[in-house]
Amino acid sequence: MKNPGSSPQPRPRRRGRPPKYGRPARLVAVTLPHDVVDWLASLDPDLGRAIVRLHDRMNEGPARAGHDDRLGARLVDVGEGRALIVVDPALVHGLAGVAAIPFGSGQAFLALESSWTMADLELTVVDALDHAGADERRRTALAAFRDQLRAWRTHPSLLIEPRAIIVASRSPKRKTRS
Repeated sequence: MKNPGSSPQPRPRRRGRPPKYGRPARLVAVTLPHDVVDWLASLDPDLGRAIVRLHDRMNEGPARAGHDDRLGARLVDVGEGRALIVVDPALVHGLAGVAAIPFGSGQAFLALESSWTMADLELTVVDALDHAGADERRRTALAAFRDQLRAWRTHPSLLIEPRAIIVASRSPKRKTRS
């Protein structure tokens, strides 16, 4: 029996690489025409992820905790069973306490104020939704983001842990006189 004041036991780490798509997978080799490969690469530089994304869209299965691009936010595996929230930067533009750290085209991971939690992020999205006004497209995107955040926060197999990141910005080079 645990002491009421004791901290929870850390989860044992599974050995090996975490599942790439959040579910069992197997390696397959496929030959595709160049134009199809180019088209898939335009959806995602990882061709396997592009194919899985198309499958998931066509089958409209239930939103998994790990990935649903229709919502503008997804969890991206970064190794050791961990993931970052990746969004379209336009989705979080102007949200108080939220920074979008861009990488790649139209993608950014979220960075929050140092003491913020997932609940703070969810609350700021709710506040933005209340102030979105008549912009129906923004309201729809924010509502979907709010729902996705709630799903991740309440998902029984996800452990949400706030972490601090350090962002280093280079100042513009000064012109020197010759």
